Amino acid sequence: MTTREETSSKDTSSAPTRTMRRRSSLAALGSSINRSLRRLSLFGSRRSVGNLKEEEQLQFILNALSEEEIEVAARSSYTYLKNPKDTNRNAYAKQFALRFLRSKKDEKKALAKMQSTIQFRTEIDIDGLRLAFEDLDSEYHEPLKEQLKSKMLKVQGYDKEGRATYIFTPRNVQGHDEEWTLKEHIYTLERAIACSHAPDKTVNAVVDFNGFSVTQHAPPTHIGKQFMLTLRNHYAGSVNQIFLVDAPFAFNALWTIFKPFVGSKTRHKIHFVKSNHSKLKKWYNDDQAASWMMPGGTKNREFDLDEYLHETAFNEAFDE
Repeated sequence: MTTREETSSKDTSSAPTRTMRRRSSLAALGSSINRSLRRLSLFGSRRSVGNLKEEEQLQFILNALSEEEIEVAARSSYTYLKNPKDTNRNAYAKQFALRFLRSKKDEKKALAKMQSTIQFRTEIDIDGLRLAFEDLDSEYHEPLKEQLKSKMLKVQGYDKEGRATYIFTPRNVQGHDEEWTLKEHIYTLERAIACSHAPDKTVNAVVDFNGFSVTQHAPPTHIGKQFMLTLRNHYAGSVNQIFLVDAPFAFNALWTIFKPFVGSKTRHKIHFVKSNHSKLKKWYNDDQAASWMMPGGTKNREFDLDEYLHETAFNEAFDE
């Protein structure tokens, strides 16, 4: 290591040359930094313009909502529902608005769609449905449990990205109730959304068609249509993929009836798969899927309804 004394004792005849070289080097470095900063500035400007437009659109939507509507929007988040704080309310309402904005690409259309959904959530009392098994005195406790006892609906498992799996088993259908068939599906979908660990909070839906009979298990057309329109109008952007496992040939006639009520974006998310093929392995590891979903699936624990409803938190999947 060179000491100060050694430095001062050295010949300084080349100092001006070294100084000029340092200045030249610093000038070149400064020029390079400036070029980099200009590129970053331009890149940042482009990004900020895009984000600003989306932020402006979101602010337009929030400004158009009443205080009551903002509260309902915020409560779409189970986290906020359980722990409502004014400081977080707008952030959760904005997340809800973002779902509609990205679906419609236009703030006015998104606002109209969002207000329609806010009205729907209020009329159906989705908050009450989600809390049905946390309050034994809830008016929804018994009728909802009665519907779910057929075990045709549940939330079990996650995909590789942390999306909860909404599972529907049509062969377990024991009838179709005008009101409660829709409500049990809403309860299950809301539970799947609350469980989802994915950043976008989307879920996957998997339908197990083994043992399905069109004559015995298919819903009346008006009830099926009601569910399809509910999914299309009020849960835009909530479903990542839909897997129809081992759908029989007879299902084609049913699909022809209901397909027009499925949004065009949703249609592209629907996959007809066979349980003896490995297509689902793109989304699921073996320990995340049941053996009826794909070869090698090991998530086969028998479903326990009481544990699911009374011992498992709403924002946790069964056997998590």
